[in-house]
Amino acid sequence: MPSESFCLAAQARLDSKWLKTDIQLAFTGDGLCGLWNEMVKDGEILYPGAEVTQSGELPPRKDDGVDTQSGTKKEDLNDKDKKDEEETPAPVLRSKSILESWVWGKQPDVGELKECLSVLVKEQQALAVQAATSTLSALRLRQRLVILERYFIALNRAVAQESAKGKWKSSGGSLPSVDKKSSRPTGKGVEGLARVGSRAALSFAFAFLRRAWRSGEDADLCSELLQESLDALRALPEASLFDESTVSAVWLEVVERATRFLRSVVTGDVHGTPGTKGPGSIPLQDQHLALALLLELAVQRGTLSQMLSAILLLLQLWDSGTQETDNERSAQGTSAPLLPLLQRFQNMLCGKDAPHAEGDTLLLSGPLSPNESFLRYLVLPQDSELAIDLRQTAVVVMAHLDRLAAPCMPPLCSSPTSHKGSVQEVIGWGLIGWKCYANVIGPIQSKGLANLGVTQIACAEKRFLILSRNGRVYTQAYNSDTLAPQLVQGLASRNIVKIAAHSDGHHYLALAATGEVYSWGCGDGGRLGHGDTVPLEEPKVISAFSGKQAGKHVVHIACGSTYSAAITAEGELYTWGRGNYGRLGHGSSEDEAIPMLVAGLKGLKVIDVACGSGDAQTLAVTDNGQVWSWGDGDYGKLGRGGSDGCKTPKLIEKLQDLDVVKVRCGSQFSVALTKDGQVYSWGKGDNQRLGHGTEEHVRYPKLLEALQGERAGASQARGRFPG
Repeated sequence: MPSESFCLAAQARLDSKWLKTDIQLAFTGDGLCGLWNEMVKDGEILYPGAEVTQSGELPPRKDDGVDTQSGTKKEDLNDKDKKDEEETPAPVLRSKSILESWVWGKQPDVGELKECLSVLVKEQQALAVQAATSTLSALRLRQRLVILERYFIALNRAVAQESAKGKWKSSGGSLPSVDKKSSRPTGKGVEGLARVGSRAALSFAFAFLRRAWRSGEDADLCSELLQESLDALRALPEASLFDESTVSAVWLEVVERATRFLRSVVTGDVHGTPGTKGPGSIPLQDQHLALALLLELAVQRGTLSQMLSAILLLLQLWDSGTQETDNERSAQGTSAPLLPLLQRFQNMLCGKDAPHAEGDTLLLSGPLSPNESFLRYLVLPQDSELAIDLRQTAVVVMAHLDRLAAPCMPPLCSSPTSHKGSVQEVIGWGLIGWKCYANVIGPIQSKGLANLGVTQIACAEKRFLILSRNGRVYTQAYNSDTLAPQLVQGLASRNIVKIAAHSDGHHYLALAATGEVYSWGCGDGGRLGHGDTVPLEEPKVISAFSGKQAGKHVVHIACGSTYSAAITAEGELYTWGRGNYGRLGHGSSEDEAIPMLVAGLKGLKVIDVACGSGDAQTLAVTDNGQVWSWGDGDYGKLGRGGSDGCKTPKLIEKLQDLDVVKVRCGSQFSVALTKDGQVYSWGKGDNQRLGHGTEEHVRYPKLLEALQGERAGASQARGRFPG
């Protein structure tokens, strides 16, 4: 199939946008798609049939103006187009007709054979070119080249314009007065007039406020002016002045002068004498309004330096408010009604946050830091006029700055590493088909994956999932030629905190911070939990755990090869999918297409669950450290001796009083991790998979002596080997 042809129609009005573009994005998968889609949306990529004007602009649409063509002309043009399409010859294989003519006709001589051979070679060349240009890699290369061409077109135009401006300024020839007037750049004149007007208005406003505070007259007008300005700033979205390149220099000067004036009002030196007392002093209410205005301006500018400067001012004001001659603390100098500012910070969402309904409980993706714990349990007063301690305000703002900066922080490695210069390592080995590592033997360090900020990896049979620090989920096939994880678009708008897959499985689970569970992949046996066996290419929320009516907030998920499990915040265990060998724990071997409560564990709080593969066993841990098992019992993998299976949960007595916290299921064997870091394994011993130094089957949990003295942090059992 030939690749779809297109051409570039660079529009001059979009040059400024391209000059601000990070061209490095073109060399990443998501970045390339984003830049290409922007060009298509802006009309800069044209496909056959579209027209372009000489200036590179798209022609106006027919419905945007008056159609000057008559009905007859339109019909003539349509007939002409149809005729051209009919006259376009389809590719004809000449070699086929030549060979067919020789079947019953005259046998060819040497010259005819050479001519036929030449035709065959040309046809094969054309076919090879067609195949090569239609590959995905060739298309991506063409897209990258077009994006680079568009960037350099914008850059060339910008340089040409600057050169033209320089020539215009340096030209010393005298021009007629009319030409001088017409060629004068109007933008500079307008900006100059605006600067003069803004300076005059600000000077008048500042002088009026100083006079009113000095004389003590018109105090209500001062407060009203400051309050209206504050209300206007609070109505704006945050960081509206952050991109200074899009803001007029006049407005930036206004903001800078207003900031200096408000700072002098807050510190009390507006009259040139700091800390003035008496009749000419600034009313406390106006100082509070000026402080709120100053902080709102810092929020609008949105830079870290501005916010830190505002926090330092709060601390300085609090410190100066406590410096009284009688060594007594003044409440008036150390507090201000700044609750709206704190509420504004509380409502700001960082990159990994997702909006959620009020009252929803969010699932934690990891242990809470002291700062996160502080903000999580911070309760702000309801009265917006209540005076808040300035030092406490500074602490809360700093805590929110830390929260907002969390997605920008590089991920830290939780375990010590000998690799220098990198904060995270992602290492893979086994049957990996990436051509860039084709000649590498042994573990492979993937810097491309580490750049995603990996927090979890879940391996399935043909691909693996990656959960990044910002809650995004990526997928990558093992047999892919290149290592280029693709974003799972169906989860792009959700804050995912956990993912699950099985090394022998073809389905996947994802857990959102709101407690919703998404599933996709193979649907055989009802393993997706949607009430049917239909496979899904995109994630779909499991309705049994979704919404207020369900009332189930999931905190943990797990995948077996053909079934799934989930644990709710109340400690209830739900399973669904293939039910053979009683692996679901419902007392039968029937499949379940929707999540069903494991009644045998009712009254107990389950904290962990592990699902197995083909001849599956299932393990569950309760909050009292007990381990329960059910399903197929071959090789003693249920841990109760013998090879008998069971279809409902039964206690593993040998693990009582050991305080187990995690369990994992491998192929015909099981592993448990205790609170003290000890590891127990049991089941099939072939290939020394149990770690006891022999290939004997173990039918009861047995301590791994080789790990004595080592504190295991996590255990993972997949396939034939635990790891």
